[in-house]
Amino acid sequence: MLIITREEVQKLLDSHELLTVLEEGFKALSAGQLNVPPRNQAIAPKGLLVGMPAYMPNKLMSVKLVTVFHENHKQNIPAHQATITLFDSETGSPVAFLDGEYITAMRTAAGAILSIKHLARKNSKTLAIIGAGVLGEAHLKMIGTLSGIEKIYVASKDFSKAQTLATGASNALAVDSIQEAVSQADIVCLCTSSAEPVIKAEWLKEGMHISSVGYRPPGGELPRDLIEKSHIFVESKVAFSDPPVGCSELKGLDTSFGTELGEVLLNQKEGRRNEQETTIYKSMGHAMEDLVAANLVYEKAVKQGIGKKFEL
Repeated sequence: MLIITREEVQKLLDSHELLTVLEEGFKALSAGQLNVPPRNQAIAPKGLLVGMPAYMPNKLMSVKLVTVFHENHKQNIPAHQATITLFDSETGSPVAFLDGEYITAMRTAAGAILSIKHLARKNSKTLAIIGAGVLGEAHLKMIGTLSGIEKIYVASKDFSKAQTLATGASNALAVDSIQEAVSQADIVCLCTSSAEPVIKAEWLKEGMHISSVGYRPPGGELPRDLIEKSHIFVESKVAFSDPPVGCSELKGLDTSFGTELGEVLLNQKEGRRNEQETTIYKSMGHAMEDLVAANLVYEKAVKQGIGKKFEL
């Protein structure tokens, strides 16, 4: 097996290449080409362990194990930690073992960026990042792949963290109010772990696009009244299932209420219908995203001779 460390993953994972493989992954997912069973979880007193296996033709099989322990910040430990193992799809032999924390953050942000590219109004110039943690940082990195964004507003419940994150881009500005950030934006990226809604429908500009990647069942960062009057897009219709398989914010809604992003990319379903509607991309995180990102990293590692080989 090949071990690829977090530092090596960071060097190998290119933002533009990630968007390319992720777009192909979304198409394959909506075309029914993947075998991805519902994710499962084991619950501990302070957190949970989630298993996410996946098979995609012509790729190494993958399984990500991710832990979610929200109180870890008290010990200066990440709330989300993950590893990804790759397996030969012909023999089942384990091939590689990778750090999954950075991949998880970047593929999550990349999904949000794809939604912006295909669903936001074409003249969108301002963007708000709500949440200044790991996912907020990943979004700021991925926003560099977008064209036309002139101003980025960063807000967090901890203003000092928003200030720190805003130093990562010359066109970013930290503001001390989520409402202020949202009301000035054409696009809003929600990156929190909040169990309660962090925005209100009345704060939004007409024709806004929102991406939401937060996961905190039984609650969540999106208000239900906003969801019910918006045009909803998801990675997979599985998002409408009950947690942990699906999203608590979409619980109770019929699968027909949402459109898969892959269906838009395949021109099977329409995306934004007009300049006035609010579009929302609600991400649950999908094993396909881990699979394509980890395969990309592994292929580049082999070509460049990066990583350490070991025998089990």
